[in-house]
Amino acid sequence: MEVRLLKRDEIDVPKWNGCVHYAANSKIYGYTWYLDNVTNDWMGLVEGDYQSVFPLVWNDRMLKIKQIYQPFLCQQLGLFTVNVRSKERIAKFLEAIPSDFKYWDIALNDGNRNVLKLKEYEVLEKQNYHLDLNKPYDELYQAYSKNIKRNIKKAKNHNLFLTSNLKPETFVAEVKKAQIAKGIKHPEALYHTAHRIIWNCLHRGKGVISAAFDTDKNLCAATFFMFDGAAIITLLNVSTAIGKEVGAMAYLLDATVQREAERLKYIDFEGSSVPGIARFYKSFGAQNVPYFQLKNNELPWWIKWRKK
Repeated sequence: MEVRLLKRDEIDVPKWNGCVHYAANSKIYGYTWYLDNVTNDWMGLVEGDYQSVFPLVWNDRMLKIKQIYQPFLCQQLGLFTVNVRSKERIAKFLEAIPSDFKYWDIALNDGNRNVLKLKEYEVLEKQNYHLDLNKPYDELYQAYSKNIKRNIKKAKNHNLFLTSNLKPETFVAEVKKAQIAKGIKHPEALYHTAHRIIWNCLHRGKGVISAAFDTDKNLCAATFFMFDGAAIITLLNVSTAIGKEVGAMAYLLDATVQREAERLKYIDFEGSSVPGIARFYKSFGAQNVPYFQLKNNELPWWIKWRKK
């Protein structure tokens, strides 16, 4: 099995994207256009004539020491292949990562489960909830928790209405406002990344912003749904103070369930490791489909402690 490292400008884009598209474990995050919009620096490991690909997103911001990391809004990368996703193939790709990358913190996609058999690496299962929509809506609704049903009823009593007319810049601004209100201050570059991803997805017909407003036209909740084959990914969402009081997010997500019920699709809630958020997603009847965080620390002793 020949695995070679290619710089971004050496990658055959149609072949790379073809591999990601036809892989049984295909994810939108692996396409070149997506990677180009979440990072300035990435390269790829390639098997043969692009039968398998493995993106490496990197930087050298830690005292010029090269490290591989998982970029913002890019939940799962790792190996994409039209071949068997065996323990041996995953190991071969990990062994092909150049030794000058002294630290790895990467998220392997849910099709890379065999990485758990590689005992030489530190691997953690990360929670990610999927809701299978290929059932009648009544059956899906019955799986909701009492609290979700109560919030949906509350939202209907407040006559919330949905629209897909919210502008990307307004949506991102609301996400930023909500994060600041929680005391979370992300670098401005992360919001620029969010804006780029949303615009690129909208341009490609790969997403929609769904927003819930009250009768006074106050924004209550909004979600950017990204479309990836059968997956409807809740990439970003926000609830306002008003929206939290009236159960707006439950109402918004339920509307998507109603619309897509009895189709060969599923909602990918994208997480979460935060107990309260995970509990909210589980309360729709969603099931955990884990992905895998892999760490490898070969940093010099005098800085190794920073990345424990």
